[in-house]
Amino acid sequence: MADSAVPITPGSGANIDTYQIAGGDHQQIVREARATAITTNTWTVSTTASASQIAADAGRLTVVMVSLASARVYLRFDATAPTAAAHHWYLDPGDRYEVPPELATLAISMLGQSAGGTILTTLATAS
Repeated sequence: MADSAVPITPGSGANIDTYQIAGGDHQQIVREARATAITTNTWTVSTTASASQIAADAGRLTVVMVSLASARVYLRFDATAPTAAAHHWYLDPGDRYEVPPELATLAISMLGQSAGGTILTTLATAS
């Protein structure tokens, strides 16, 4: 719990919570968001790229993937179809991957080097 509040004016006015330190300065409180919902996405690996297989979501906190594919799967963290030459990351069969938080809100596009298997993805969001 904060020990001070500093008025700000985003439209009609509101307070931000702070801690007041010696000398009267204020330090703003920033709380880390926690997941409030989990969904899953299963993609059947194909040699036809799936642009935005996972849609962008500003409320998403975490993306965890496991490859049950029979070959490499290329990923792009945007709405562009990946290729073997133009991708951001790849998963080999059996790989597990936690997408960095800085990329977790972006769309994720996928392409299989060959067809077969699935990519299982767990998506955690906060409301």
